[in-house]
Amino acid sequence: MIDELMKPSEVASLLGVSRTWVYEAAACSRIPSVRLGDAGPVRFVRSELESWLREARREWSPAGGASGALRPVSAAPERRAA
Repeated sequence: MIDELMKPSEVASLLGVSRTWVYEAAACSRIPSVRLGDAGPVRFVRSELESWLREARREWSPAGGASGALRPVSAAPERRAA
């Protein structure tokens, strides 16, 4: 049985990131993806993406985690009134 294939726009929506980020992450193997044919479109196997996300969450901690797969965004420094 073939798992559901997702388009980059669907992955971007799921993760809350831009399509550009999705394409760049796929190109450098930061997220699991498949290319259909030699120069075909990039697609994402839903079950592989869900496994990747579960693993990234498991490795993440408020201190940055061991792998740094997901890191919290630090708040901008407070500005002093002049």
